[in-house]
Amino acid sequence: MKVCFVVDKFPSLSETFVLDQIEGCLERGIEVGVVCNETTFGKERNIDDPRWRNLPGGVEQWWGALGPLRPALRKWSGKLWDKASTALDIAFARKLEKYDVIVAHFGNNGLRVARSMKRRRIAAPLVTIFHGHDVGAPMHDGTLSRYEVVFRHGALQLPVNGFFRKALIEAGAAADTVAVHHMGVDTDTIGFQAVAREEAALSLISVCRLTEKKGIEFALRALGEVQAKRPDIEWTYTVIGGGELLDAMKQLAAKLGISQRVAFLGPRPHSEVKQRLSEAHVFLLPSVKASDGDVEGIPVALMEAMAAGLTVVSTYHSGIPELIEDGRTGLLAPERDVGALAQKLAWIADNPQACEQLAVAARRKIEDDFDSVRLNDAFADTLFRLAATRAAA
Repeated sequence: MKVCFVVDKFPSLSETFVLDQIEGCLERGIEVGVVCNETTFGKERNIDDPRWRNLPGGVEQWWGALGPLRPALRKWSGKLWDKASTALDIAFARKLEKYDVIVAHFGNNGLRVARSMKRRRIAAPLVTIFHGHDVGAPMHDGTLSRYEVVFRHGALQLPVNGFFRKALIEAGAAADTVAVHHMGVDTDTIGFQAVAREEAALSLISVCRLTEKKGIEFALRALGEVQAKRPDIEWTYTVIGGGELLDAMKQLAAKLGISQRVAFLGPRPHSEVKQRLSEAHVFLLPSVKASDGDVEGIPVALMEAMAAGLTVVSTYHSGIPELIEDGRTGLLAPERDVGALAQKLAWIADNPQACEQLAVAARRKIEDDFDSVRLNDAFADTLFRLAATRAAA
């Protein structure tokens, strides 16, 4: 069976879930190819792996030799960009015809494929995986119906959480074509170790791109409140990741008087991230709905932290409560509630033994519901079923 993954950039350090899913397909005997807007080989050395260069189906740019024109055309707005990009998508869509199933990551790529299917009579079943901004932003501005052509021409919509599933069905997708499919982590490669903490300073860590929806502003403000109200608590905070808000977050830490306890490390290799996770006590990700409607799906970083044995602290946001149950597998606070978040952090400092119990329950949750081996088995079964249905037709 030949399966095409349609993505924006490939390979992408911020989308390792795509690489994990491709690897899972390869391990199950599926021939995988990739169609993307831009290749990043030689640019993101942390994932510049021969496996991605040498996929059985190859890695192709959707617009071929015209791919470099995309950034310039993207400066156009509204209907002009939509018409021009759609025309080029259709003109270069022939490369999709050789596949048995097409998997589009993010709704925008599902939309591009569906439009091309409509015009080019591409017969391969389309599976669109919805992750976050692709649902949250159109929900915010009332345009979720933009995916009507995806619902009509696609075989299956796979949102990463139940919150998105409900939204897509309300927007017009047939309920029997929408199923939740979680992203996951390989629990076999993540060693569980609830770091012992008695008199040691509380070590907190965040791993994310520094964008509005990650809520790092509220993590810093909560720690500022902890420092002011509970000076007896010793703590340090490490932030791994780059992004447009990096400088602003450094300035906020200085303004709050906590910069001496906060280390902004920028992007780091996955091996170093794993090592730092193994040495930390708390994983902090107080996600929020961004001003443009962008929301999380269910952050893989939270799953990795839970599998590794950290106490996780997040928010009642999008699909996160499907992963974390407050007081049982981690701690949740309302979005943007600095006081509630500070109380959760103080509780962690005061209750090390209870945190170990949370960590054990969190690991079990990941093994049961978010293990990538099981999820990739289910995903491959879905692809084989779709290919068989097409062949029978």
